[in-house]
Amino acid sequence: MQGRERLRLRTPRRPPSNVPLNYDQGLKKDVVGLIEEERRDEFQRIKQIIQGGDIMKRRLMIQAECAAVLFFVLLTFSVLGWDRPAAQAAVAGKGLEKTKITYIGLASMSMLPGEVAQEKGYFKEEGFTEVKFFNVQGAQAGAQAMVSGVGDVTVASPTTLIQLLETGYKMKAVWGGFNLPFLDWYAQPRFKSILETKGGRFAITQYGSLTDVLTRMALLKAGIDPEKDVKILQIGPSPQALAAMEARQIDVALMSAPTTYVAAEKGFVKLMSMKDQIAPDWPLHMIFFKDEYIAQNPNTIKAFLRAHSRAMSWIKENPDEAAKLASSVYKFKLEFCRKFIDQFKDYWYADGRLASPEGLKAFWETEVMVGDVKEPMPMNRWLDDTFLKTQNEWLKLK
Repeated sequence: MQGRERLRLRTPRRPPSNVPLNYDQGLKKDVVGLIEEERRDEFQRIKQIIQGGDIMKRRLMIQAECAAVLFFVLLTFSVLGWDRPAAQAAVAGKGLEKTKITYIGLASMSMLPGEVAQEKGYFKEEGFTEVKFFNVQGAQAGAQAMVSGVGDVTVASPTTLIQLLETGYKMKAVWGGFNLPFLDWYAQPRFKSILETKGGRFAITQYGSLTDVLTRMALLKAGIDPEKDVKILQIGPSPQALAAMEARQIDVALMSAPTTYVAAEKGFVKLMSMKDQIAPDWPLHMIFFKDEYIAQNPNTIKAFLRAHSRAMSWIKENPDEAAKLASSVYKFKLEFCRKFIDQFKDYWYADGRLASPEGLKAFWETEVMVGDVKEPMPMNRWLDDTFLKTQNEWLKLK
């Protein structure tokens, strides 16, 4: 797939909650290096054109081609009419304050709507000329990418947002819709319950991430002190955790689907389900922007949300094709991707709704438990609900 960049960002162990989030200079260097590489590539393309012949002739040829394309588009619209969804989206996109956007997300199948929006051309139809993806690992990496100015929009755990707000950054969630309870604890076959894992080694993606928070919560509920009775190790995403379990370097890991399907196939046992023992759903990801961006770019945000919502609807209507795309992007077997979609498609909400009261309650309990906050934040501090409240005016998917 063209037009997307992949960047893995690593961060150190999570600092104590009373220490401000440190700016990662290495992150900025990585991103600057990537930009410079793009500039070099563009320079080489221009150089090849210059060496290839008369620039003026090439410009005239390009202008003629553009005129022909424009004539064909106008003719098509005059024949087919302007009631087509793509045509409506293109008109709506003309009012975008910005047509280029950088998207910070996670390397997780829960992020499939963003991949679909890119692959199916929904971003382009909404008026975007460029959408760049940067996939990060864990809440801390997402937080640092956002505050460093790498990205315009972050689609990540609200834990990331809360940590940023607590350290003084001004940003808010504007949309939900990713309420998937897709995490399960899998363990070596000798374990039958979490209580039996005392003294064991637990894998998480990254300190301060959702897997870290939930693992500590589950251990405390089971009567196990996560600081004294077990070792919590920062291993990386679920595939790495599974590899560590196969090598017997890890005893238990909180893994996301579809890696959980692979773990079950390999004989590892499920000790606990997030859905059954934590909450019926979960605010897995929210879409958030800096306050300044929200104030200055409302139409851009609406277009971005529309593309995501269209993608969510498409996944539900085309599960087989969506599974093929997921398999090509995330490199899981097709049957696992289809299983994931069947299991979780009803937890993607095109209307951007937040998780259920039970899911939000459980989320805030985890945030208080790990010390990110002393009590649940007032909703108006972390959520700008303008887009949720006005969606009947601008979110027209059909």
